[in-house]
Amino acid sequence: MKPKDLLNFYIKTDLLPLLEPLGFKYAKSTLKFSRKTGPFSLSLSFCISQYSSQDECIFWTMWDVSSNEYGKWYEQTWGTQLANNVVVASADWNIPNWLEGNEEHFTLYNKKSDKKEFSKFVQNVINIGIPHYEQIIDWNTAAEMALNEEDVFYERVCDFYLMANEKKKAKDVLTYGLERATDENYEDLKQRMDKYFKEN
Repeated sequence: MKPKDLLNFYIKTDLLPLLEPLGFKYAKSTLKFSRKTGPFSLSLSFCISQYSSQDECIFWTMWDVSSNEYGKWYEQTWGTQLANNVVVASADWNIPNWLEGNEEHFTLYNKKSDKKEFSKFVQNVINIGIPHYEQIIDWNTAAEMALNEEDVFYERVCDFYLMANEKKKAKDVLTYGLERATDENYEDLKQRMDKYFKEN
């Protein structure tokens, strides 16, 4: 069985029936689940390793929370569009408490053992992944989670705090980010400091 077909089989039989009642929609062509809650959209996308082969599917998931509201706010504030509306994003192995060992992927072999392997994955999705991202209920919690990501984008965290009407936190996080900035992201942070806090 081709890797994508093997994975799709287990998604349709063992995961879709659990996620649909939770409001998730599944796009079979892109192997992606998504759900909108208020201003936030939670997505989990399946990635198949290039080292997969016939009857062997090595996979993991990428998770993200995005918001069109952020895109609109940014456009109104800056007069230009964002490249994306992502609030937070992570590979599944960076989600706190994901998996037990040091594994960074799951593997299906088109054998009976697949049922146990995929069940382990499903438990992680239901009990760890979804509850983790459900903590984002407003722009304050979005900023807090973005601050705890593997890669922190201080300019976006600042924006989220401003959207939450937390001006002091926004300035503090921007100051902190500027102190640690690389040449690559210094300009974005400096522009925000000048625009948002020049008079303060």
